[in-house]
Amino acid sequence: MNSEVSRPRPSVTKVKVLLVLLAVMTGVAGALGAYIIGTRVGASGAERIAWAAVTFIATTTLVTLLTEKTGLSE
Repeated sequence: MNSEVSRPRPSVTKVKVLLVLLAVMTGVAGALGAYIIGTRVGASGAERIAWAAVTFIATTTLVTLLTEKTGLSE
């Protein structure tokens, strides 16, 4: 008789969806931070939006690459 209890593994689809949500939420937080810093610095409206957009893209890409490198998205 085997006394080890097998742990249920989450499905690959659920893990990938959660990783995408993590990347998007991190990107949104970074974009909001960049927008707020832009308002404090005194940038124009277009500059603040551009900073937020670039920060969102960079942060989302970074989180996606980090999850791939660490093996979480297998």
